[in-house]
Amino acid sequence: MPLKQIRAAVLFAHPVSKLIHNLKYNGAFALAKPLAQMMADAWSTWHMPVDLVLPIPLHAERERKRGYNQSALLTRDFCKIVTLPYAEDCLQRTRFTTPQVGLTAAERLKNVQDAFVTKADVAGKHILLIDDVCTTGATMAAAANALFAAGAHAVSGYCAARAI
Repeated sequence: MPLKQIRAAVLFAHPVSKLIHNLKYNGAFALAKPLAQMMADAWSTWHMPVDLVLPIPLHAERERKRGYNQSALLTRDFCKIVTLPYAEDCLQRTRFTTPQVGLTAAERLKNVQDAFVTKADVAGKHILLIDDVCTTGATMAAAANALFAAGAHAVSGYCAARAI
């Protein structure tokens, strides 16, 4: 079952691309708040039912190296602003995957296939997945597959920026 839809607050272009890069790779975790505000501002035009919001998880090894999960920070701040329920540990990345940057669409799909498991009850729920950037949607689709396998009713994706 495919994702219901994937939306983004903005296109992945300067200056947002630089902000996301600094959030993700340079330890500028304070940038999560303004990026989440930008997502919240755009959210008002997108009406859909949401029972639970989940960040795209990093593999434990990558999160340990980085010190945080940028998607979890965006999710926490976004949900506080728009008052939606979220859970940070419901979805887990069980397999270490190479970064998606530089991979073709087919390589991206293969890279994240079967990389996620659901660790909580999502049966019958409308789930919103949050990530920083969406390029092909492969990561969100792989996460959605795990959620559908656990009984989720619908899964949509929302990211700060969409790469074209």
